[in-house]
Amino acid sequence: MADLVLATPLAEVQRMVLEHDWAATPLGPVEGWSPTLLSTVSACMNSRFPMLLIWGTELVMLYNDAYAPLLGARHPKALGRSLSDVWSDIWPTLRGMVDEVHAGAATFSEDLLLVTSRDGFDEETFFTFSFSPVVEPGGQVAGILDTVVETTGRVLAARRMTVLQRLGSLPRSVHGGTAAACAAVLGVLAEARADCPFGLVYLLGPDAHTAGLVASFGIDGDGERAEQLFPAQVREAMASRSVVATSGLATALPGFSSARASPAGEADVDAAFVLPLSVAGQTAPVGAIVLGASPHLRIDADYRSFLTLAAGHVSAAVTDAQAVQAERRRAEERAEFDNARAQFFTEVAVTLQRAVLGPTVLPEGFAVHYEPASGTLEVGGDWYDVVDLPGNRYGVVVGDVVGRGLPAAAVMGQLRSAIRALLLESHSPAHVLAALDRFAELVPGASCSTVFCAVVDPAEGTMRYSSAGHVPAIVVDADGAARFLTAAGSLPLAVVDDLVRPERDVVLTPGSTVLLYTDGLVERRDEDLDQGMDRAVAAVADGRHLAPAALAELLTDQLLSDAPDDDVAFLLYRTPA
Repeated sequence: MADLVLATPLAEVQRMVLEHDWAATPLGPVEGWSPTLLSTVSACMNSRFPMLLIWGTELVMLYNDAYAPLLGARHPKALGRSLSDVWSDIWPTLRGMVDEVHAGAATFSEDLLLVTSRDGFDEETFFTFSFSPVVEPGGQVAGILDTVVETTGRVLAARRMTVLQRLGSLPRSVHGGTAAACAAVLGVLAEARADCPFGLVYLLGPDAHTAGLVASFGIDGDGERAEQLFPAQVREAMASRSVVATSGLATALPGFSSARASPAGEADVDAAFVLPLSVAGQTAPVGAIVLGASPHLRIDADYRSFLTLAAGHVSAAVTDAQAVQAERRRAEERAEFDNARAQFFTEVAVTLQRAVLGPTVLPEGFAVHYEPASGTLEVGGDWYDVVDLPGNRYGVVVGDVVGRGLPAAAVMGQLRSAIRALLLESHSPAHVLAALDRFAELVPGASCSTVFCAVVDPAEGTMRYSSAGHVPAIVVDADGAARFLTAAGSLPLAVVDDLVRPERDVVLTPGSTVLLYTDGLVERRDEDLDQGMDRAVAAVADGRHLAPAALAELLTDQLLSDAPDDDVAFLLYRTPA
């Protein structure tokens, strides 16, 4: 073998190649090997990358130390034998590639699934490799150089990671109970039977002593056999708080479960692992999960880790389900108290509503609507008012206090009373709001409240208004033309000292409709405020021929059907035709 140039010291397979009786193979004694064969063997033997040389029409195999582990139990007998004999189980796949290379073309395969029995069982394996022609002087293809990497570990890891990610994305705390939560997790594992041929979940019952089967998948036989087969292992896993391996299922229960989902073919599952299920806050396991192991995969550390992580997702689902059940029990216990509290708030709210919201009998041409955001109160921080003024005029007000519920309602009541008194003293909306600024400075919680104040003169067909940071009123004429009243806008209450408030007069043509409102009528989380205001304009224009009360009902149906998150108050006025 002096013609072979090998690095020193010699590795195991290199020594085997030197000591092999090549004269007994189709290659003949080394002394008769061609320079091309000698140089290719030397390059292959000296490489640390897995390489296989396939020489001649007999396809004789020579390989290096890095390639030997890929053969499994077939090494070292594979040395000097034919590729078609050594890899007979995958020869139907390799034959076409060999023919293609002998024709002068190289091949490349990435993560190719090959079902091999290299270690005595049909195993899912994946390889990335290239068959390249080795050409003698003169152009004849004399051999094939196979550079190869086994990617089984990476492919299986990616496949299993996909399953774990799906388990991690399951919605939590949405199931009716622990059994339903376990079934949801097993539903994901049931679609990954190449790695988990079957699964069974056992949970402790009400007596906290016996674990019963609550969810399963992949059982080809009946569930009664499953309940009889694993109780002892379940008890052992829960008592020891460790994984319990069990085997012999294919013999004890033939047909109990098969790995039909595996690309390696169908075979009875023989081994399974029983893993305890632990719940946060509880010292002892609450049950166990039995997960079958594929007969076509190596049961190595990575496989065991995957099964352990899958069991962890079942434990998380049980934890969430128990937390939901506990919360439901607490909710039921609070229900009676909450009902009594709600009744109390309702009685308080009714009293407040009657005291501060506004007149219950409105002048002709007016309509109003009020709707609080809080379900337990009938009042909040929004309000409307219509004040009778000398000369058959009316003061109209819509306001919005920052906040909700009873505190906002208390501030609202004070502001409403103050502005009502100010309107009776001064018929100038700007003067009224300027005085209200000074009053709001003295009322905790009144700062930044918004108010739209106006004086309507039905005989003259005019309205004088001023706005303290409020959403603009809407005027829709009888012919449908619409406009926003924005000319007399300024800052909310009590923001700037000695603020001069503007006011403007607007002509209201016969049959016009005026809408004063708070932002709860038009503001929604999923759209701009301008969109909501445009929607309000369209609704008023569509219903401008209706009586004010009917128009108020139309606005309520069209604009408040989606249960707004804020208090709502609006006031409608229709000028005489």
